[in-house]
Order: sequence, then C-alpha cells, then structure tokens
Amino acid sequence: MVLAASPDAKKESIERVYSHNHAIHEAKRTLSRLGFVNFVPVASTSKAAQLASEDIKSAAVCSRLAAQIYGLKILHDNIQDGLNITRFLVISKELSENGERTILLFTVPDKPGSLYKVLEKFYLHNINLSMIYSRPTRKIPWNYYFYLEYEGDMMSSKHSGLLNELRQATQELKPKGSYTFLNPT
Repeated sequence: MVLAASPDAKKESIERVYSHNHAIHEAKRTLSRLGFVNFVPVASTSKAAQLASEDIKSAAVCSRLAAQIYGLKILHDNIQDGLNITRFLVISKELSENGERTILLFTVPDKPGSLYKVLEKFYLHNINLSMIYSRPTRKIPWNYYFYLEYEGDMMSSKHSGLLNELRQATQELKPKGSYTFLNPT
C-alpha cells in the first residue's frame, strides 16, 4: 500500500486521508507516526485515490496501480503496519471454471448440523478449504450466506460430483468461479 496525493499537494498541508476502512486499519500506526490522524473511510481504495485526485488537501491509502491510474504522486511506500496482503479479483460476466481456487456462496437451513453437512463434503473429497466467511442474508433474521473458497478448480476430476453433493446439502448454492493467483510485480 502507498500513501498518494495530487501532484500539486504539499505533504504538510494534507488534512485528511481517504481509504477503505480495512486499509486504514492496516496502516494506521505508520500513518499516525508520519503525522496523519484524520482518516475518512470510503467504499474502496480506488475511490480514495479518485477523491485524493480531486482534493489537494487530501491523500489516499491505495495501491500503486490506483495511484498511477488517478495521476497521484506517491508520498510514502509500504505503509502497512505489518505483513498485510490484500487480494484483488477481476470479475467477469463469464464463469471461469479453471484455476487454483474456487469460490462458492451458499445458504443452509437454520438447524443443527446443516453447516457440518456442507463442510463434510470437502473432507470426504479430501479438498482443502482456504477461507470461509458468513454474512447475514438481510432477508431472514439469523440466516446467513457463507462465502467459501477451496483449493482446486470446479472442473477437475478430483472435484467431480462435489457440486452435485453440495446442492443436496445447501438451500442455495452459487458457484462464483475459479481463479489463479497472479503475481502483481
């Protein structure tokens, strides 16, 4: 992550720093040590870069690419407080079925063992889960969407039958696709 501002901005006249709340949290100690204390959370780091490009008294915590796209100068590089890695996904309207990891969204009935029945499928197929999150559905109280990532692609022979088994164990299943990590350097 970088701290970037308009090319005409003076570091000592910056009054606010825009960024996504997570990025602010990941760099807050470093930024405070540099004298920046007024943080303004926005929807994304790219939105922060856009706002900083329009406001000479502001800066953005963003990626080097966002700074370049919005014509910002980099005031400080590697401002994260520790080893923080943020992933950015390129989203397409076409489903990618090949890659190193696959993303699924699903819901389960609100009863004992429902989530276990889904996770058990991965265990039985010897598939490693790399991430799982839950978020409220906003439709029904105490009902959650689960965001799950697993190692492997949707179409490999190792995973044949997995999606059908998951459809039987879930209320709703939305495969979002497979992806491969790209090295950003």
